[in-house]
Amino acid sequence: MMHRSEDVYGAPVPVRTDRFFAAQGAWYFSTREGSSIGPFDDKNEARRGLNDFIEFMTLAEPRTLDKLHNALAS
Repeated sequence: MMHRSEDVYGAPVPVRTDRFFAAQGAWYFSTREGSSIGPFDDKNEARRGLNDFIEFMTLAEPRTLDKLHNALAS
């Protein structure tokens, strides 16, 4: 299980909704930041895309993450 630095031991677990959704014949996933990423051909591809996104977020340098957050907020 992955933990974020802001996670607090013993804090209530937030309610999760499905991160995947279909729109206009394509699949997308939602990030914690509220952005939609896609399109993907099917839900399995969207799942792989989410896994790749999480891996990138885990391994990226802070400077790169700042740039990504700024781009997603635009």
